[in-house]
Amino acid sequence: MIDRRQLPTRRNHTTQKLRVGGQRTLYVSVHQDPQPAEIFLRVKGAGCDSETIALYDVVARLLSLALQYGAPLEKTAEMLHQTKFEPAGQVTGHDRIKHCSSLPDLIGRYLLLEYCNREDVAHVQAEASQQETA
Repeated sequence: MIDRRQLPTRRNHTTQKLRVGGQRTLYVSVHQDPQPAEIFLRVKGAGCDSETIALYDVVARLLSLALQYGAPLEKTAEMLHQTKFEPAGQVTGHDRIKHCSSLPDLIGRYLLLEYCNREDVAHVQAEASQQETA
């Protein structure tokens, strides 16, 4: 039997606010650790009913549980990356991710880029991003 990773009672998280197609706002909070093991997702915006909000909460719980039982973050994020359904479109709020094909695609792309050093999922390369902010 695989043991579940125990997390400390007090944990730091980083929260990223992302906006998709001017319709939805997605907040992604990730446990700040070399191997993140806790993710929270909050979605808001037009057409965002209680069922949609609850489904993203369940996705976050399942991701967290998988990570705590040893699933590799990269493989987990790859499962979300490149899924296609609405809402999709232009992304604002991140300097290197500029569009997505769905909210799960955005979540996967964000995790791959920020925590797995997967430069191949970025729309803007790191050098160009740093020049834009300078």
